[in-house]
Amino acid sequence: MEIRNDWDDGFDPKEPLMEYPRMNLQRDSYHNLNGLWQYQITERRADPDPSAWKPIHVPFALGTQLCGSEENLPVGKALWYRKQFAYQPGSSHTWIHFEAVDMECMVFVNGMEVGTHKGGYTSFGFDISQYVSYQNSLMLRVVDDSDCGAFSYGKQKVEHGGMYSYCWNLGDRVAGRCAETLCQ
Repeated sequence: MEIRNDWDDGFDPKEPLMEYPRMNLQRDSYHNLNGLWQYQITERRADPDPSAWKPIHVPFALGTQLCGSEENLPVGKALWYRKQFAYQPGSSHTWIHFEAVDMECMVFVNGMEVGTHKGGYTSFGFDISQYVSYQNSLMLRVVDDSDCGAFSYGKQKVEHGGMYSYCWNLGDRVAGRCAETLCQ
């Protein structure tokens, strides 16, 4: 099944949604992670296969026209995302933010689990200061049981899931000012 929208025709896969996601809170240290990622679908508890990665455009949900794949996420399977990126860590804290990942998400930076989140409609973030270096590997494990899971109230009945909004990081948080981190 192919899901289309009004923006399909003008889409530039090299720079999808590169603007700052929160226009009233812009910072110089913003680093947009949207764009070309890799993905694969595995058994729920399986690790990803190093040779099975396929391209996907983030921030568009798996199975939509703009993501670049017509594949859907079957119930009971896990959707893995992977992106390599360079980043110059500073002296302040570095945070990674996800505006929307449907539904249960586990985040790894350079092979280390940095946090988990449940909920498809809320933004979340993690302090990745102790994990980030100049060359980085970011991986997400996403499970979305759609209309069959514990969080299924009001959900769609098609297996579309994964990242469907901005992914970005910034490195200008001061350690004593973390209260606002997850309350955006």
